[in-house]
Amino acid sequence: MAAIPYPERSAEAVDALPTPLNAFRMLSHAPDMPGPAIELGMAVLGSSIPVRLRELVVMSVAAHTDCAYEIVQHRPIAVHAGLTLDQLAAVVELRREDGEFDEVESALLTATEELLTRHTLTDTTLGTLRKHLTDRQLVELITTVGYYTMLAGLMNGLNVDIDPAGEKYLGLGRS
Repeated sequence: MAAIPYPERSAEAVDALPTPLNAFRMLSHAPDMPGPAIELGMAVLGSSIPVRLRELVVMSVAAHTDCAYEIVQHRPIAVHAGLTLDQLAAVVELRREDGEFDEVESALLTATEELLTRHTLTDTTLGTLRKHLTDRQLVELITTVGYYTMLAGLMNGLNVDIDPAGEKYLGLGRS
């Protein structure tokens, strides 16, 4: 149960979503925030990072922040995007086994961990990322980590109720 009640009325931007997600319903307590937060979320979902890699990063953020909401919400999206159940289990359990992830996937997982623990990237990680990502994708990666970390703070901090509706967001973003 959420730590505080959801507002009686959601912000207009929340009502325009395919389903009114509890995270944004809760954010409606601050009525000027849901619209820009949703717009940024849609920009993240539409980034030039392939959906499969984006969802790998989202699931890694969820695991590192212990955000059950994001894990439940994004699991069907990640599976639909092509992540295997073994890969998802490895990400959620914060483990990496040899051969489970390729070089770019490993670099994205390392970058996510570094951004969450060190709040920066090591030169080695940045160098590896630059071999595989454009400058635009690098900025989008860092923004993705920050966005989902912000949401995890809201959802964990206020114990936002999980509403497993991730399947309603399948197909959003680039392939």
